[in-house]
Amino acid sequence: MIKSFKRTILNISLISLGIFSLWSCNKTSPSSLNSQTSTLADILATGTSTTIFNNAVIKGGLDTIFNSPSIFTLMVPNDAACTQSGYSLEVINGFTTDQAKNWVLYQTYAGTALNFTSFIGKTELKLIMANGDSVFVSGDSNRTFVNGYMFLNSEATARNGTMLALQNVLVPPQQNLMQMVGSDTSLSFFNQAIQLATPVPDTLSVLLSTAGPFTLYAADNNAFRNLGYNAPSDLNLVSPDSLRAIVLSGLIPQRLFSYDIPDSSTFLAVSDSTLIFYTTGFQTSMQVVGSDTIANVISLNQMAINGVLFKIDGLLEH
Repeated sequence: MIKSFKRTILNISLISLGIFSLWSCNKTSPSSLNSQTSTLADILATGTSTTIFNNAVIKGGLDTIFNSPSIFTLMVPNDAACTQSGYSLEVINGFTTDQAKNWVLYQTYAGTALNFTSFIGKTELKLIMANGDSVFVSGDSNRTFVNGYMFLNSEATARNGTMLALQNVLVPPQQNLMQMVGSDTSLSFFNQAIQLATPVPDTLSVLLSTAGPFTLYAADNNAFRNLGYNAPSDLNLVSPDSLRAIVLSGLIPQRLFSYDIPDSSTFLAVSDSTLIFYTTGFQTSMQVVGSDTIANVISLNQMAINGVLFKIDGLLEH
């Protein structure tokens, strides 16, 4: 789990502060920026660490809108976050106008100026962003998360809204859970288990494609190999009921990210099994209550259209 740290929320005006570290200024004079008169477009254009996001705003034709009286909350990844997430200035410059607009609008909440205190006590609060897709926000007095990512501890106020600093670029999910499993070569055995365990019409593939939201803990290929299965086709010899138990024991009927699962917490799986989670440092492990098998979480917070995918290194039921 991500180590907790103390948040400092800055509510003083930008005129007395200039622009604090994340939204630091370039050649434009800081004295021209303050929370009463400056717009979100002004802050973006002036900040030395918001160049990439601002370029996307301009390319998408949104700079005029962010300079208008309309109210917005911008969830802004700084330049380092954009580059680390694969969105360098060169990538943004290669966007079409529509691509740039959609990219920015998924990180834009229209109509309300939200700050970090707005999310204290919220668990997976659903926000419909300006492009029509959803994000999910959880927060306490120390940390705030969105779509599995933690916000940085910086916010800025403009006369037409707020800017909250992100440590990653937000990208709307493109696949459902079934599609994610089917396209991931490290989950070939698990995908085969889904296909073989699905009596018609109650198919697990349909469930994972159309229902939810779910949190799915999928065993990777090595988890099956460690039990002596050499190829996905070997699962043809396993009973469909056993394969169904493998899949459903790791399927929780709600959307959860790693920060929603504290140490020693329990959740009921779709199979009616109870899962218990253990966290030591940065490592999380899990097991079915009553079982001796423990699996480690090896990949987390992969957001799907209908839930969240985690990968584990063991079979919870076998």
